Amino acid sequence: MANPLNTLRFPLHGERLIEASAGTGKTYTIAGLYLRLLLGHGPLIEEGADAGQPSAHERPLSVTEILVVTFTEAATAELRGRIRGRIHEARLAFMRGESKDDLLAQLLEEVEDHELAARRLLAAERQMDEAAVFTIHGFCQRMLKQNAFESGALFETEFLTDDSQLRLQAVSDYWRAEFYPVDKTLASAVRALWPSPAALLREMNGWLDNSELEIHPALGDETLAARHQAAMARIGAVKDAWLAQTDEIRRQTDGQISRYTGKNYEGWLAKIADWAQDESSGYAIPKELERFGQTVLEENLKKGGAVPTLPLFSQIDELLASRPGIRDLILQRAAKVVRSRMQASKRQAHQLSFDDLLKDLDGALGSGLGERLCERIRATYRVAMIDEFQDTDPQQYRIFHRLYGGHTDTALLMIGDPKQAIYGFRGADIFTYIQARRNVSAHYTLGRNWRSSSALVAAVNGLFEQAKDPFIYEADIPFLPVEAQGKSKALLLDGATAPVLHCWQLSGQPTFNRGDYQSKMARATAAEIHRLLTLAREGKALIGDKAVKAGDIAVLVRTGAEGKLVQQELARLAIASVYLSNRESVLAQVEAREILLILHACQNPSDERSLRAALATGLFDLDARALDALASDERAWESAVQEFMGYRAVWHRHGVLAMLRALMHGRNLAASLLASPYGERRLTNFLHLGELLQQASGELDGEYALLRWLGEAVSQPNGQDGEQILRLESERKLVQIVTIHKSKGLEYPLVFLPFICSHRTAETPLYHEADEAGNRTILDLTGAEGSLAEADRERLAEDLRLLYVALTRGVYATWLGLAPVRSGNGKSEKTELHHTAIGYLLQKGEEGDAETLATALTELSQALPGVAVGEPSLTRPAPLPPEEELLGEPQVRHFTGILERDWWISSYSGLAAQGHGHSKGVLANPGFDDEVVTEAAVLAAEQPEEAPQPSIFTFPKGARPGTLLHSLFETIDFQSAGGEPLAEHIASLLLQDGFDESWAPVLQQQVEAVLDTPLETGFGEPVRLRDLAPEHKQVELEFFLPMGRVTAPALTALCQQHDPLSRDGKPLGFATVQGMLKGFIDLVFEWQGRWYLLDYKSNHLGMSPADYSRPALARAMAEHRYDLQYQLYSLALHRLLTLRLPGYDFEQHFGGVFYLFLRGMPQGGIFHTRPSRELVLGLDELFRNGDRSGGVSSTELNEVEA
Repeated sequence: MANPLNTLRFPLHGERLIEASAGTGKTYTIAGLYLRLLLGHGPLIEEGADAGQPSAHERPLSVTEILVVTFTEAATAELRGRIRGRIHEARLAFMRGESKDDLLAQLLEEVEDHELAARRLLAAERQMDEAAVFTIHGFCQRMLKQNAFESGALFETEFLTDDSQLRLQAVSDYWRAEFYPVDKTLASAVRALWPSPAALLREMNGWLDNSELEIHPALGDETLAARHQAAMARIGAVKDAWLAQTDEIRRQTDGQISRYTGKNYEGWLAKIADWAQDESSGYAIPKELERFGQTVLEENLKKGGAVPTLPLFSQIDELLASRPGIRDLILQRAAKVVRSRMQASKRQAHQLSFDDLLKDLDGALGSGLGERLCERIRATYRVAMIDEFQDTDPQQYRIFHRLYGGHTDTALLMIGDPKQAIYGFRGADIFTYIQARRNVSAHYTLGRNWRSSSALVAAVNGLFEQAKDPFIYEADIPFLPVEAQGKSKALLLDGATAPVLHCWQLSGQPTFNRGDYQSKMARATAAEIHRLLTLAREGKALIGDKAVKAGDIAVLVRTGAEGKLVQQELARLAIASVYLSNRESVLAQVEAREILLILHACQNPSDERSLRAALATGLFDLDARALDALASDERAWESAVQEFMGYRAVWHRHGVLAMLRALMHGRNLAASLLASPYGERRLTNFLHLGELLQQASGELDGEYALLRWLGEAVSQPNGQDGEQILRLESERKLVQIVTIHKSKGLEYPLVFLPFICSHRTAETPLYHEADEAGNRTILDLTGAEGSLAEADRERLAEDLRLLYVALTRGVYATWLGLAPVRSGNGKSEKTELHHTAIGYLLQKGEEGDAETLATALTELSQALPGVAVGEPSLTRPAPLPPEEELLGEPQVRHFTGILERDWWISSYSGLAAQGHGHSKGVLANPGFDDEVVTEAAVLAAEQPEEAPQPSIFTFPKGARPGTLLHSLFETIDFQSAGGEPLAEHIASLLLQDGFDESWAPVLQQQVEAVLDTPLETGFGEPVRLRDLAPEHKQVELEFFLPMGRVTAPALTALCQQHDPLSRDGKPLGFATVQGMLKGFIDLVFEWQGRWYLLDYKSNHLGMSPADYSRPALARAMAEHRYDLQYQLYSLALHRLLTLRLPGYDFEQHFGGVFYLFLRGMPQGGIFHTRPSRELVLGLDELFRNGDRSGGVSSTELNEVEA
């Protein structure tokens, strides 16, 4: 018995199954359970088998411990986003202490520590990129890699996303090995079944990967040649007997059997005689032979006629009852060999396909080390939630059952809806779901539909309640009517509420063939959409108070051919639409064929045929007259040839994408395409194809290889993700034509199902059998009628589930196209409707005619108030006129906010710059001596007539030499710098920056002198840079300091008050600024328990050491405002030590500042100071809280600037 699911009371341990009908909030529920797992929430269970136990998991989990598995990348991305959003909502609710969401409000009541909950949710939100939300294949791949020893997985493997070429190669190898050596008759028999290896592969493709498949009859030791020989002997025996006993056959049947006379009878005998004499007929048996089987003859015996006694007639019965053939034997052997060859090829190339991931993990879990692997995975993921569980298969279920089955300390939550299991063609197996459902005793359901209106929910409930077993497997897939939350809006037509289920009924003739039915319904759909949009423009078709739009309407179809049919009818009425499918490749579009022709023309412009074909494409928009004029005008034609030669040159020089871009600009393609119908779509396809071609050209050798690749891709697009058509935002405004499979999980305000009476009978005898060991999947290659009937029953069951998906997409109204459809072109009044899903429901599975359908629809409309039955309009209206855009009077909005004009990322050089503005100069670049930029300009004027003797004083001046000196000190190890290694390093830097290597000895001498010069600290022993170990220094310390509102007067006053060097300097003149202060300190080092900052200066103050005395340095420091620089750097170091050094005290730990003017060392050039504690703390206060003196505001300064 299923229990209604309460998200906040659901037990988060053990194996549990959640069945969520369409529109009942499955993803919302998953996100709610996820929240509880993160928070460790769960009161005691009050009722049921688990009463008295806590519903919570044993402890709160992190996002890396909760495994969420779904089946597609798109679903994974959506689920991750929804969970992330739910965590964010919950965190805000716990921070605010309130929420309008019912579930969150109840959580707030039941979780005691809101602060702890908010912290846990914040940690989860930050970690969501690492959350274990995977596809089933992604999960298997991770487990194999992370547990390579236990799983036996190879460390280095290439992932094969498309193994179709490998598959075809394996079949081709089998074809050559098996069929090339055989005799002509057997080879002809094989070719009659499959003309090529590709045809053989097409027949096997649907079940080749199913390792669980059981094929009947069982494969024995019989050889193909022996089977063929025995079969030909059986057929030959019947042929020989027929030719030998023609007269006796005629005597016992002519006139003795009803209707065995005249021309028809003679024609039968002649066709069978021709077959019997034809030695090359192979396995073909004429249909006429069936008329001469003993059973048929006795059934049609005339009254008083003699019963035929010829043994040949019974022999014919035996031949037809078990028709000789080689098809089943070849398919079985081919499957076995091809699987083996593919595995060997992949193993040799270290490749894995999607299916290999599942198979390898399944095998590893069942191996000797399987239990250890299970324990490791359970330890990693304490809870597993399997979304869309109805789409599982035996292998997938076995993996998760082995991992979590029977363990109460972990949880396996299987979430899905068996009524929406529609992916059997992809390998999904509803019977595995049924088995899992039987294995799990704890069932829960979501029973409230939040998507559709109450009336539409009631109509769908009523329709499925028409049949006794609406989903055939009633015991395992019950239909439980859902409640409706309801909608406040409805579809209003001409002021009245419209029916929610419109049942169109074609009449006028007893039955309709499929083609006639589809063309009429496509026309009716287009006409009704035209009516709705016309009424909407008049304000008479509304959803609530808003007019119906084209984007509100979806037409659901089964195939691309059906979609094109509707799209063509809509186009006739000037209604734009878009077809959406999971398999729509951009390489299948007309633009791909057009680009192929263009590339051929570019490759060989002198080939008139290629060039003419390219110019005739729709991309060039030339009509027949223009093409004819071009061909007859020699000069114009030569111009076109030259144009395409230019494109070829661009292709050779820059690549195919550049060439297509050149073509687009040269021919103004973008403008011409956008002006045409569906122009945005065509232009997008053109650009997308250009990118695909550019990507492919990087992997191919030359232009001809690219042409071959595109030609093959256009003829056989495989629909991989990279080839999928890119969706446009503008397409949301068009009528949506969607396959029912792609529509699953989506919703549309208005839905049309025009071809719901179409179906395809099962052709492959693939079905399932249940026994004590579980479900068996059986492929009966004998083609027995019972097997085909069972396969068709399973097909009908899936069609019913597909109908359920289609009917539950609509929000306000759904239209159904119904008709008494027959198969073929006969004149039978009996319909095939009972073989369709809708017919099975309406006619309760019984065969019937047009009257049966009419009666069923009348009963339905009488039983359900929201259902309307009527004849569709087949009159094609005039095309819909273009809608005029009502632009109206433009409304200008006025900005009332405040612009933060003084928020800036500034630097020392920005603050030191004079003038009321922010410096647009150099912004704190590491190793860049911005204060010596102007020295290069003075250099030319100071050049002596004769080259001076090389020394540190004559070393070039300016920014580049300054940066070189900085780089030199930043890249050497102070303790080991010297000798030949230092000389080589200096030479490489000189060469790299474009200086003469003759300067190397000068620089080496100066570097060694600087490193060995004692620097007096004022606290005990002097320090030499050479004494500093790497762990006691930090080169190029970058900092970002937040700044409050800092004004130039406040900063000037503070510096002048506490630093004597600043008192004689000019007042600072920068505009008021707030934001961030950025900078790089050349060197920070620790010496004897104190921290110092050091800056290298390459300023040229003179040609002798005397020019670098203390007074000269003080003048230079003041002139360049280096005082401000070391004051700001001191603040940065103070902030760093405050954060990082336990027990930091300025007086005890802050050592001071060194500015080394490198050209004056070692005799001079050393500037040392120690900013006062009051200055640094004052700067800290100013930068933290801004200037509160009430001076000129930044807004006033901004107004002055303006």
